[in-house]
Amino acid sequence: MGIGEAAAILAAGVWASSTILYKRFSHHLSPLELNLCKGVVAGLMMLVVILAMQDWRAPMQVNSWYWLVASGVLGIAIGDSAYFAALRNIGAARTLIVESFAPAIAGLLNIFLLGVYLSLQAWLGIAITTLGVLIAVKPKQLLPTVEKQLYYKGLSFALLAALCQAAGMVMSKGAMQEQGVSSLWAAIIRLLSGTFVVAIVVAWMREHSVGKAVQMSGVEGKRWLFFAIFFGTFIGLWLQLVSVKYTDPAIAQTIFATAPLMVMTIGFMKREPVTFNMALGGCIALTGVAVLLLG
Repeated sequence: MGIGEAAAILAAGVWASSTILYKRFSHHLSPLELNLCKGVVAGLMMLVVILAMQDWRAPMQVNSWYWLVASGVLGIAIGDSAYFAALRNIGAARTLIVESFAPAIAGLLNIFLLGVYLSLQAWLGIAITTLGVLIAVKPKQLLPTVEKQLYYKGLSFALLAALCQAAGMVMSKGAMQEQGVSSLWAAIIRLLSGTFVVAIVVAWMREHSVGKAVQMSGVEGKRWLFFAIFFGTFIGLWLQLVSVKYTDPAIAQTIFATAPLMVMTIGFMKREPVTFNMALGGCIALTGVAVLLLG
């Protein structure tokens, strides 16, 4: 297992842990406001670290800046917003099922954008891992019916989220092919680009407030929100860019897709019930990751 794969596993674990904390603040801030809040705070954290480490390895080529800015706008601004919209319209179960296809999309975009082809063993690992995640996130009971218009709307948002997040990973890889680009610089450029677009949208929409998001107005337990932002966004995004730098984006995206399984594992440690599908899907997904790592 290389540096990229290890960073991807750590990123998935960090994201899974922070997700549980982020849920606590979903009723204090709207999804867009929470997205803006974590982007601003994590961006400041990254800036402090860059100054403290005196890391001046910013991208030297204009193309690298284009890749990273486009990656941030697609993956963070559009992708995350579409993900939140999908959750609102069709719920978590259906959204996670569609999101499971992001690794395959990343593999195809890798061919079209970077001209890089995965091995048959890598594709096999992606397929096995995706199947495991699909089985694990399958709901225990029939999903509630959704109005036809909302269903197609939510499905479109979920597909858009999967496409944008996969494209964001591939574009980040394109920018970081230049050996001198720091993973931290790549992360902060990507994060601030996406956050800037989200800020424009929040300022434009009357039902949202930039001031409320930045000041965390009405948020109880702010230290836990800072804790979630530090690990989930600051450390997590940094690890994602490290993984993309040292391994294929499709492989990294596949490992990221196991984060829901880690959330289930944390729930099991807290003595929450585990279904047969969760256990079976988890074992299959781990087998798929093993195939990837052995390749």
